[in-house]
Amino acid sequence: MSAEELSGLIRSWADGGYYNEGAGREDLFDKVREECGVFGVFGIPDAAALTYYGLHALQHRGEESCGICTVESERPFESFRAHRGMGLVKEVFTKEVLDGLRGDRAIGHVRYSTAGSSALANAQPLVFKYRDGDLAVATNGNLVNAPEIRAELEAAGSIFQTTSDTEVIAHLIARSPLDFVGAVKEALRRVVGGFAFLIMTNNRLIAASDPNGLRPLCMGRLSGGYVFASETCALETVGAEFVRDIYPGEMLILGEGDEIRIERFAPLERRAVCAMEYIYFARPDSDVAGINLHAARKRMGSRLAIESFVDADVVTGVPDSSISAAIGYAEQTGIPYELGLIKNKYTGRTFIQPSQELRERGVKMKLSAVRRVVEGKRVVMIDDSIVRGTTSRRIVNLLREAGAVEVHVRITSPPFANPCFYGIDTPDRKDLIAAQMSVEEIRKAINADSLQFLSKEGFIEAVMGRVGAAGAIGAGVAVGAGVGLGAAGGVGVAGGIGGAGGVGAGAAGGVGVAGGIGGAGGVGAGAAGGVGVAGGIGGAGGVGSGAAGGVGVAGGIGGAGGVGAGAAGGVGVAGGIGGAGGVGAGAAGGVGVAGGIGGAGGVGAGAAGRAGSAGVGAGATGGSVAGLAGRRFDPSVLDLKGLEAAGLSPAEFEAALRINGGMCMACFDNDYPTRIDFGKPSRTCG
Repeated sequence: MSAEELSGLIRSWADGGYYNEGAGREDLFDKVREECGVFGVFGIPDAAALTYYGLHALQHRGEESCGICTVESERPFESFRAHRGMGLVKEVFTKEVLDGLRGDRAIGHVRYSTAGSSALANAQPLVFKYRDGDLAVATNGNLVNAPEIRAELEAAGSIFQTTSDTEVIAHLIARSPLDFVGAVKEALRRVVGGFAFLIMTNNRLIAASDPNGLRPLCMGRLSGGYVFASETCALETVGAEFVRDIYPGEMLILGEGDEIRIERFAPLERRAVCAMEYIYFARPDSDVAGINLHAARKRMGSRLAIESFVDADVVTGVPDSSISAAIGYAEQTGIPYELGLIKNKYTGRTFIQPSQELRERGVKMKLSAVRRVVEGKRVVMIDDSIVRGTTSRRIVNLLREAGAVEVHVRITSPPFANPCFYGIDTPDRKDLIAAQMSVEEIRKAINADSLQFLSKEGFIEAVMGRVGAAGAIGAGVAVGAGVGLGAAGGVGVAGGIGGAGGVGAGAAGGVGVAGGIGGAGGVGAGAAGGVGVAGGIGGAGGVGSGAAGGVGVAGGIGGAGGVGAGAAGGVGVAGGIGGAGGVGAGAAGGVGVAGGIGGAGGVGAGAAGRAGSAGVGAGATGGSVAGLAGRRFDPSVLDLKGLEAAGLSPAEFEAALRINGGMCMACFDNDYPTRIDFGKPSRTCG
């Protein structure tokens, strides 16, 4: 960097203007951004310190500002103690600050504003004095009709202190003639949007989720008290035991005795958890609506490989949210996963840069391609979404500059073509590249050799857990993107539990190999139907060999293997106990087999003479047992007590998941779960 460039960069710092990454701003990485995260504590000593650690675990949900408000249950007549500041949790809260926040009840907040001003006045929790004492409010989400309610309240004499839509709730509560709980319920019925509220008074704490459950909120138990958080990773961080999610349209009232009082302020008609929680927002170690994010993203990658396989040398994911999906893609195809892109985690917030050239340097400061990994290679780059397209183009060019000979982009979500009104920072529709261009036009714009998005159906099935334990997909869905570098069509089959993919290599019909539980993969190689090995648990595998059309054996638990034999165009069938994948080998027109749970294998015929041809068709028995793992209404995981407490029946809850598996996918399909007046859309920050 020249002295002039460095001087320009320093001047931009001195101007004091900085932004947090978000699609609604000028941004090096045009990712959509979550608005905020909330954390609450009730009945646990030193609540502020606990909240500090909880907010630290939720820092990824908001890096602009943060705050904590506390109260002591034994001295409820005292005013709230609160501290808010601009910046990260570790920057705002020193030991001295935390020591001053005494109390056994607290609510905390991390914030990323979408369209409102970035100012301390908008930092949460918002704290007010009203007729019954102190009132503090923290929310994750967005109130679509806040501007019209605000205008109505201002006309009636209300004076607003912030530009945050969260303040609307406080005014509605304060102006209501009802008691506190009744006032909160009435206020929640007035607002439209996606939200998770924590509302605290001197003696009560209320946790509430919007009628569609767009924004996640969960409850945990710790040391005789309760903890609330936007994600389960925050519960893990503080050592709390997960109790359950807060259901849509439900509010929990604490402070009226030993028991939690549960009220419904709205009926549950459609559950619509934000799909971007699964794609990008939530941490991979969190569970949202009972579904683990790492596992869901791996299934997305696996399904993406099945829908849009491309032969390549290396699979890499864009850090950090796409790593899990890249692993799933690699395991499904057998293409090696490598860290081809490295993110510098220590750059902090990025300052506004005065020129495009410095902006490009900023990209390299945050993300680097590993030349020794990608040089001379055909690279599959996995990413979670494309918003404007600027990020994808920069990363593709980074890989090319590092020597990649081909860059194939695979996106683990459908095309992002519609703005969000529920608390996600998105550009206007005209700035969304998928709303303006075809897939082929986007491919050219980002300089990729090929581009494919995950289908809407594939995304829903992947999130809902319909990818079987051995890589098989639910019945009726094509399976087994084969990997084989053979002149006469080698076939590779998806790996077993734990994920090692099948590998095929050979001049005339390579051998596909499936790894067993724990990812212990077999290796197959040979000129004409060589050796096939499939590992079982701990790597106990069967071995098959032959000059022309050998025998393929796959080990199950304890080495129990299925055996398949054939001459030219032989068949390898496998799948022992626990779902070890099948092995297929053949000279011309080999057969690929995917093992289901319990060893029931589905069979798909490979095409002759096509390198990397895909086996198609799920087995009649094996495919059907993939089940609905991870779905909340699955009887094996259904929270019956929680549903009953929330005033919901299992049938009612299952019916609420009928659309998109209980997810909001409006950014992909334009199907908004609440009323949206497009004549006066609001993206006011929370």
